[in-house]
Amino acid sequence: MQDAKQVSNWRIFWKSVWVGIIAGLISGMVKIGWEKILPPRTIARDVVNPPQHMLQQMGASYQFTHSYVIYNTDQKVFWVALILHFSFSIFFAWLLIYMVQYKKTAWAGLWQGTFYGFLIWVIWHLILMPLFGTTPAPWQMPFAEHLSEFLGHLVWGWSIAAVGYYMIAKQKIKTLTNQYW
Repeated sequence: MQDAKQVSNWRIFWKSVWVGIIAGLISGMVKIGWEKILPPRTIARDVVNPPQHMLQQMGASYQFTHSYVIYNTDQKVFWVALILHFSFSIFFAWLLIYMVQYKKTAWAGLWQGTFYGFLIWVIWHLILMPLFGTTPAPWQMPFAEHLSEFLGHLVWGWSIAAVGYYMIAKQKIKTLTNQYW
């Protein structure tokens, strides 16, 4: 028979998954909305955006990464890029919600999630994507792209924390805690 702590850890894990899905979907919409206000890339640089380029680097075809459905008569909705965008957002939302449940990793929730957004921006936009050749080196990218992505990730991280904090506060069965936010 499993001990109570093990069961509790599994409950925390699965409840974090649930809250992460909701927070990831909402924060993903926030990030898309942010990019409509301050588009990070020029139209020419966005013909193949970084998520599409990354998939192509992993072997996916241009046709696949640019697959779309038509919505509202003439609007192309690039569903592959959206799945990748929301999968990223859901995974990292879950990770933040899960990390703030434990004192050792609660630092991720600093500044109501904006530190986490900053950290994800640095890791992905300044280190990993340039390292893999998905985007140019940071010093070769326009300031407007850095500004949009930087601010967008702060708002994205905050929106994960806001949704997570609210959902945790409204739980009927108190599995997760807001004590380390």
